[in-house]
Amino acid sequence: MIWHVLHDHVPYRELLGADHFTRRDPERAMRRLIKEANSLGLTVRFEPIAA
Repeated sequence: MIWHVLHDHVPYRELLGADHFTRRDPERAMRRLIKEANSLGLTVRFEPIAA
């Protein structure tokens, strides 16, 4: 991406968004959060939000 910005003299535009990988694979994001919490000595539980 940086090559295009420098070569074409255009401003940087975020195309995918900050939550791209979370939206792409939400189960993987939850596993990562659980693993990180466990490494801190915490236990977490996720429950779906009632609509």
